[in-house]
Amino acid sequence: MRKLTFVFYSDTMNDAPLRLFCDEQLGKLARWLRILGIDTEYEKEIDDEELINRSRTEGRLILTRDRGLAEKAPDLEVHCLQENYPALQLQEFARLFRDRATIRLFTRCAVCNGEIEEIDKAFVKEKVPPFVYKTQEKFTRCISCGRIYWKATHRDRIEFQLRELLGEFYTGAKTNYDTS
Repeated sequence: MRKLTFVFYSDTMNDAPLRLFCDEQLGKLARWLRILGIDTEYEKEIDDEELINRSRTEGRLILTRDRGLAEKAPDLEVHCLQENYPALQLQEFARLFRDRATIRLFTRCAVCNGEIEEIDKAFVKEKVPPFVYKTQEKFTRCISCGRIYWKATHRDRIEFQLRELLGEFYTGAKTNYDTS
């Protein structure tokens, strides 16, 4: 069976960093894209017209599984993904955007899409568990929602999963915890 991707090109396509809007069917994919550092908006309950209008206003391309949504926005870049499962959707994304996406791992909040900034360890003393404060030296915070992040074993698992799923697309990606 041949897989189709609906792409409607607009004047907004250029070499600027990808700015995405995932529709309600792609919430788990949106989280993975945010982990990769790709500016990805997602709202669980948003009607098609609002999603289209916000995408147009914010200069975002749309990722969807809904062919009807793709047809409603002929003036925007819309990609209708074929895969059902988030891991396969992430692989499909990598194939589609290999030449356009830049991975900046752990530079966006996985929850709200805000940018992540480094913060002083003293700032988090009362905001993280005591064991975490004692064992970790580097902390970051979402500038939008205030969520605090630190490098823990789950990051290693995430990086392993990304290497397995994305292969070359992921190799060499710079993380927010690189010391170089």
